[in-house]
Amino acid sequence: MDKALGQLRTAIATMSLKKKISLLLVVGLMIGGFVYLISWSGRPDYQNLYVNLSAEDAGLIIERLKGQQIPYRLAGNGSCIQVPAEKVHELRMVMASEGLPQGAGIGFEVFDNAKLGMTEFLQNVNYQRALQGELSRTINQIDEIESSRLHLVMPEQTLFVEAERPASASVVLKLKPGRHLNQNQIQGIVHLVSSSLAGLEPENVTVVDNRGKLLAGRDEASSEQALSSDQFVYQRRMETTLENRVKTMLEEVLGPNKAIVRVSCDLNFVRHEETEEKFLPDNQVVRSEQLFNETTSGQGNLPMGVPGVRANTEQGAIGTDVNPPPVISNRESTVFQKHDQTKNYEIGKVVSRKVMPFATLQRVSAAVIVDGTYAPVATKKKKAAPEWQYVARRPEEMQQFERIVKRAINYSEARGDAVEIQNIPFETSQVDAAPEAPDTGGWGTALKRYQFVFDFLLVGLFIVMSFLFLVRPLIKWLTADSPSNGEIIRQLPKTVGELEGEYNRGSGQVSFMDQARQMIENDGQNSVGVMKAWLKQ
Repeated sequence: MDKALGQLRTAIATMSLKKKISLLLVVGLMIGGFVYLISWSGRPDYQNLYVNLSAEDAGLIIERLKGQQIPYRLAGNGSCIQVPAEKVHELRMVMASEGLPQGAGIGFEVFDNAKLGMTEFLQNVNYQRALQGELSRTINQIDEIESSRLHLVMPEQTLFVEAERPASASVVLKLKPGRHLNQNQIQGIVHLVSSSLAGLEPENVTVVDNRGKLLAGRDEASSEQALSSDQFVYQRRMETTLENRVKTMLEEVLGPNKAIVRVSCDLNFVRHEETEEKFLPDNQVVRSEQLFNETTSGQGNLPMGVPGVRANTEQGAIGTDVNPPPVISNRESTVFQKHDQTKNYEIGKVVSRKVMPFATLQRVSAAVIVDGTYAPVATKKKKAAPEWQYVARRPEEMQQFERIVKRAINYSEARGDAVEIQNIPFETSQVDAAPEAPDTGGWGTALKRYQFVFDFLLVGLFIVMSFLFLVRPLIKWLTADSPSNGEIIRQLPKTVGELEGEYNRGSGQVSFMDQARQMIENDGQNSVGVMKAWLKQ
């Protein structure tokens, strides 16, 4: 070892300043690279424990991790906590047992540590906080919502109904990037909040997003805008359905990306109700009947005499005749009959009520573009890429396509529907391009699963490449042009291959007998020992 160190010091001393600096840099880089690779390969693999955490939840979780002396790392501006991969699942179960993360605000766990002597006011405030937190957690379960905040106004109960004020609520939603809520989801949130608090009506719930846009609340224009939005969605859905019906059918015949279909539907969103009442004169039924008969028979005095005032006055009165004419009595038999009949009839009638659909299809317009065929054109150059020539489709084929499209969209001439089909060449620059294989995700899954194997392979590859392309050429350059270096190298112990090479070079000039003599002359003492050993054998 001392001899090797002395030779190394001699070699360094004979180098120029430029080579000494280069050797020092190479040694420093190699040592630094090995230290970095060793630390990098031994560093734990961090994975996400929780993401999209609030500041309160992140602080509580970090406090628990510090108490258990578990290494962690923050990412995503403090909203993401990463821990070693082998402890992710264990820590999640431990945190869940402690009620972490709590989500938006505090829930009913605020009553787990109730204090004695708490006033009724503080209990009501804690109940309001707990209800707000639980509702926020429930709303956050919707996929499109990243976070939410809820504010409840719970009026005090009084003995007089006239003095009570209605409860109200306000909800602020923070949506995930690129997501939006439809009207059904918004109404679901409104009814969820209103059903969770007694006396809270849906019209007293206001919902806004993080940009201040009113989604639900007391706004007359909002209902009209929601209705218009629903109408547009319904119309677009119907058009998309017809487009897919026609396009899939044509692509099965022509091939993929060989047809472009656009459908426009004219819908009438006026709701119409009709009530009709018809009477049936032939359908008569007796509802009630009343009969009354009266008959009178017998003898009686018939009134006779001169009618007038004079006949009815007393005899001897002024203006009367003293000698009236004699009264003739005539007694005859009399008969009196009376018949009364009443019938009430019920006339049949039909009452019908018709409610027209929400949207009535008035007219359908379809525009279809069909690509033609392409035939290769022979070129003079054999190795040149083939050229393609567009070939238009025959009129018979276009007529068949038109009939198929009309059947697919339920074409009606009386309704005024229109269908236009044209044969136009598509872009042909990509005709020769081979279709790319779809990415199934197999390589990505394999790389992620065996990442640690690739890490060690990368370290080994770096070491080998560094030695072959950096260390080895640099050593050759350092030991190339210095004559003293050659002398130092010749002073080093020779290898077996070098000794055999020297013997082979001298065998053509000196015989084995002469070689033996030279060996004895150069080293007589050792040669005598060798000869004695040979003689004994």
